[in-house]
Amino acid sequence: MAIKDSVVFTNLMSHDDEPDWKVVRYPYTDAGAITLAVAKVGHLLKFNAGRTAVLGAVGADDAALEGVLVDLPDNTDVPIGAATKTVGVALSGSFDKNTVMYSDNTTPISTAGLARLRDMNIFVDPATPAGAFGP
Repeated sequence: MAIKDSVVFTNLMSHDDEPDWKVVRYPYTDAGAITLAVAKVGHLLKFNAGRTAVLGAVGADDAALEGVLVDLPDNTDVPIGAATKTVGVALSGSFDKNTVMYSDNTTPISTAGLARLRDMNIFVDPATPAGAFGP
């Protein structure tokens, strides 16, 4: 998969020097206004009932939070025979609290949402400031 000019870099890394991400790919299922077309890296995700695909998660989904979107599909990402593009989902690791948000772009993540993410081994921490002196 080639890097395209339209790719926007997003730094999801927290200050932790060992982020310990576990990333897998799952099909993305649209739900209402939360669709793949509006999905962004850093959005929170939940699984569908059969645990075969992910959906965008909003504040009402705090008890079901299970992952962070870390990679969007490009036009070559539809596997042979598949009808749905897949996204990269981090199931564990540490992330920058300024770039992780609900899939409707709301922040901050609630206390219950942060507790659920910690239970899933997803840690949302302050990150090292970016800019001229950023890594």
